[in-house]
This record gives sequence, C-alpha cells and structure tokens, in this order.
Amino acid sequence: MTEQEIYDSRAANVRVRRNILLSASDWTHMVSDRVIENQAAWATYRQDLRNITEQDGFPNSVNWPIEPK
Repeated sequence: MTEQEIYDSRAANVRVRRNILLSASDWTHMVSDRVIENQAAWATYRQDLRNITEQDGFPNSVNWPIEPK
C-alpha cells in the first residue's frame, strides 16, 4: 500500500465514524416541538464533528469531541 492509500483509508475510516456520530445526534436539531437541554452544547459538538477533517494531524491523530449529556 502506498502512503497515499494509507492516508486515504484512514481518512475514510475517520469520516465513517464522524458520520455515524452525526447521525446519532441528528435528533438534537431535527425536533422543533421539543426543548432540548444543552442545545448549545449539542450544536458545538456537531460542529466539532464536522470540523474533524480540519484538525492538525488528521487522519492519523484525531481529537474526538465529547458528546454532551
């Protein structure tokens, strides 16, 4: 495997995990008739997930955001 193939594979794996986490938190912004505690924290979490690919060290070293409680 070339270095580029290794990079591409790692990047794809990170994106898959990120997309799973985003999907799992979709409920926090799709429900308009319900008050969600920590709405701002959820919005920040989701934005941090979307910004994963912009982190220094991506895809070899990723700092995953912590899901709000």
